[in-house]
Amino acid sequence: MLEPLVAALGNVSMRPEEFAAFSAALMSRHPSAVRYRQDIDPQDIAFPVRPIPWYSLGYQCTDPEVRPSRTLSYAAGDFFIQDAGSMLALAAADADRPPQRDRLICDLCAAPGGKSTALLESIGDGFLLANEPIQSRIAPLAYNLARTGSDRYAISSLDPERLQSRLGGIFDVVLADVPCSGQALLGRGKQSLAAVSKTQIEHSALRAKRILASAVHLLRPGGRLVLSTCTFAEAENESQVRWLLDQDGVTSEPLDRLADYASDETGCSYRLWPHRHDCAGSFAASLRCDLDDAIPAAPAIGAKRKRRKKPERLPEELGDWFDATPQRYQVAGAVIWAWPEDAPPWVESIAAGGPEAAYRTGQTWKPAHGAALRRTGALRATEGIEVDATTAQRFLGGEPIPCEASGWCVVRYQGRALGWVKASRGTGKNHLPAAARMIVQ
Repeated sequence: MLEPLVAALGNVSMRPEEFAAFSAALMSRHPSAVRYRQDIDPQDIAFPVRPIPWYSLGYQCTDPEVRPSRTLSYAAGDFFIQDAGSMLALAAADADRPPQRDRLICDLCAAPGGKSTALLESIGDGFLLANEPIQSRIAPLAYNLARTGSDRYAISSLDPERLQSRLGGIFDVVLADVPCSGQALLGRGKQSLAAVSKTQIEHSALRAKRILASAVHLLRPGGRLVLSTCTFAEAENESQVRWLLDQDGVTSEPLDRLADYASDETGCSYRLWPHRHDCAGSFAASLRCDLDDAIPAAPAIGAKRKRRKKPERLPEELGDWFDATPQRYQVAGAVIWAWPEDAPPWVESIAAGGPEAAYRTGQTWKPAHGAALRRTGALRATEGIEVDATTAQRFLGGEPIPCEASGWCVVRYQGRALGWVKASRGTGKNHLPAAARMIVQ
């Protein structure tokens, strides 16, 4: 494996003794990290952690006996779990800092949603478009975005070129976590040794270049492009950055906070290594784009327009479940998506998913799991019950729980929503989706 791996690194120099350490660490499994919400104090979490240097909301659990994904804090949405290396791109996008302005962000290759959820929490009263061209990957993306409790996002499923033609020149930030050879996934068994082959690297680099060519045109003048990969091949990383910098209107945007991880003379490319930084490793770059590719203005009054379909009526039951009726919504078959009134005007025309309000089984409408988790926006559950830790564990395991309320009711633990029960005669029938059920340690 060593010879092709040396070739894959390209112009990235490394001493022989360090290369041996890198090769060994590359094939090792590194522990996942936790990424907290901005409003959560890590001292309130019941297991010990240490901070991740490059991302202020990132921590690693220091107790090997603890599984963070089996805690009530995780179920309540206090944190997400992802590799510490993937947080390098989030640092490049300033996702851990309160926004200086409400930001319009596009995550161009968004599934499964680890980075999208962090970006969504960073927008203020802005908006996130999470684009995932592969339809089969939308379900996990939608589930993860719902866990944030926000309704300020939409999911699209368009090829980047098609997306550029629809929404060119409007985003403040575009994250292009491009498909790559995935060498950092070797230690997790999610990639084969073909990841270090010349053929795979060249194929991945060409595919990424096509995506990046569209990404720069999605940005407003002065917007930031963050390129991200989970591979070490120079051809997929620094070479792509140099190619971008040769394009008109694209310049480097060095970040002081990441200076210790700079990988070349441009100052805007950054690397994490598995043998140096106790993570699987990653690459990120920060660039400024000053192109003017705004989408065409709306037609003048009197110009011929396409007649918009009248939206389907909302089921009356929504008035029983929530304390407000959504004004911006879309009925997509057996699902209703609902957005805030100030969502961008193009949302309904491009959405392949969004914040769910309700879903239908047969002829019966039921409140969506994501609507139970809502922390912001107008669509808030009318009924809720607070439960103790023991009852929360039973609920998360899929069991019915005691409930003196009647009808649909949100179960909350320490004020944070876990999901729905439908209560009758003192018992709440559990409506937690299978994907959200868990055994708490």
